[in-house]
Amino acid sequence: MRPRLKDDAYFTRVDEGLVWLTPAGMLTVKEPSVATMVERLAPRLNGRHTVDELTARLPERTRRLVVDLLDVLVRQGLVEDARPGRTPTARAEPDAAFVQQVTGDPDPDLALHRYRNGRALVIGPDPLLSHCVRALSASGVTRVETVLYEGGAAPDDAVHALVQDGIDFALHLFGSTGLSHASALAGVCADRDIPLVQGLVSEQEVLVGPCATADWTSVWRRLRPEDRKPFEAEPGPPSGAAGRVLANHMVFRLFRCVTGAATSEDQRLCSFATRTLETRRREVLPHFSVRTARPESRADFVRTVRELRCGRGGTEAEFSTRAVQAIDARFGPIRDLAEDELPQLPLRQARALIAVPSWVDGPVVVTASGPDFATARHRTALKAIGTYGAMTVDPRRLQVRSRSGGRLPDEPDDIIRLIRAGEADARLWGVRLDDAQPCLVDAREAFPVLSEGSTLPTGLGFGLDWMAMTSVAVLAQCRATVLADRRELTGPRIGHEVIDADPVSKRYRRLLTALGHDLRLIDLSGQAGVPTVAVMVHGAAVQVRCGLRLGEAVRASLEDVLVAAQSGRPLSSPGPQVRESAAQWSPPQDASLDDAVSALRQTGRTPVLIPLNHDPAMNRITPYAGNVVLINE
Repeated sequence: MRPRLKDDAYFTRVDEGLVWLTPAGMLTVKEPSVATMVERLAPRLNGRHTVDELTARLPERTRRLVVDLLDVLVRQGLVEDARPGRTPTARAEPDAAFVQQVTGDPDPDLALHRYRNGRALVIGPDPLLSHCVRALSASGVTRVETVLYEGGAAPDDAVHALVQDGIDFALHLFGSTGLSHASALAGVCADRDIPLVQGLVSEQEVLVGPCATADWTSVWRRLRPEDRKPFEAEPGPPSGAAGRVLANHMVFRLFRCVTGAATSEDQRLCSFATRTLETRRREVLPHFSVRTARPESRADFVRTVRELRCGRGGTEAEFSTRAVQAIDARFGPIRDLAEDELPQLPLRQARALIAVPSWVDGPVVVTASGPDFATARHRTALKAIGTYGAMTVDPRRLQVRSRSGGRLPDEPDDIIRLIRAGEADARLWGVRLDDAQPCLVDAREAFPVLSEGSTLPTGLGFGLDWMAMTSVAVLAQCRATVLADRRELTGPRIGHEVIDADPVSKRYRRLLTALGHDLRLIDLSGQAGVPTVAVMVHGAAVQVRCGLRLGEAVRASLEDVLVAAQSGRPLSSPGPQVRESAAQWSPPQDASLDDAVSALRQTGRTPVLIPLNHDPAMNRITPYAGNVVLINE
């Protein structure tokens, strides 16, 4: 092999290593020693030397490193074999070869003609505007119109006049004060099928929007509050080498859009770090505030409940695939889902960090466990989506009335503040679980985040279908009812032979015993109305769980205690005093969801389910998140 560096592959040193610029995009190598080796090797990668000649005088260890490096460069498409008989990538018409490589079009002349003969519009501040104009000219575009501005937004009249006057494609760079203008321009270009690439600019970072319509409201509202600060600061856009590289990057993305080479990856937001020149693709789900909304009517709510009852959220594998779209450290409703430093033996654990509204103290973290990593992550993701739904309120969907009789503010966040301050009343529809009839519920009960000092609801439910969601929520309320009982609770002891009938419960019991815990399980089903188990450790109740079947309650309660024990958390009483009675134990009957609802009705209150569905993007991952509240009627 005679390695030759391809004509369209370039590299540059950065603080963290090396950045390659290729027709396929950027490739970052975060290893300074490799960067040094590439710099020394590159001048000799001209196709005149074989690999053996290049490495002849090197020590064996260094020779192997060079051979491995060349192999990687070849696989990445940065180096080619220039031996006779090989077809080089460079052709007599290098521009046509470039277009063919990017688009995959065997006859690239039409795409190249469409791009080079198009009329471009560039809007933005200097010096980025000048850099973009030069990059467009260097790529062969001869007709370029510009709108220079130093503020947050370019003049609407000038932009619309240019768009309506034969513009074929456009670049737009703007600051945080120009978000609404950027969304409007994206809509105009989308309506006219004009390729558009936009960049939200700060000194440290530029967010480059997709070439279709860019939903900048969603980008801004999904972005972490701490990450908005650089965009709101006064310092200007990147200059020097970073500004030139950014301009080339944006022009290349525009080129891909115009020539038809854009893929699904081009539709994702791209973050460009001005210091390292590193680019990363980001998933940004549409924010619920970008959609029109109004208070939900009774008929609309009945239709929603009917669809939820009949629908299904898919399989666990399908859910996992969809849930990945919601996980992003900077833009995701779920900021992170990982195992982190959690103890992983004997049970696996996962933790999720949830994005919270600006008026809620954060962060909010949820954890879940399971016998393996897949189960722990699945349970954590479901719990995270349910938790996010419990904190996401669209006040436009509530029936809100100012207590003073005055006009409500236009901004949703201002309406939320009025509700939280007790200056406005808000209601929404829920469905009674005893007779399936709609009823209006105080929004503060449905969404505890609307009350000061409270975040998560007691009756939070989640799952992949209506039955799973409702069962989790109802059983959570059954457990809360038991824990709220201030009387001493008594029940017969459940024998080990009953526990050991389930292999999983048997394993959990043996592990807890091996850890030195004196373990007893007390049956509280007679007082709870559904199969209920209290776990006693050293004579004190440390966990209470309800289930539709006794085996489910036993397994869930033992798993909770085992997770606490392996994490080093103190095993403390969850609420009421529990004492073993002398009565002979007989296994409780399995319960249905209706039985659990009837048990809640015995408290004198009515269980009502409120779907937590205010974010349509999350509903597409799973719509089955809800809160069961107990109301007085």
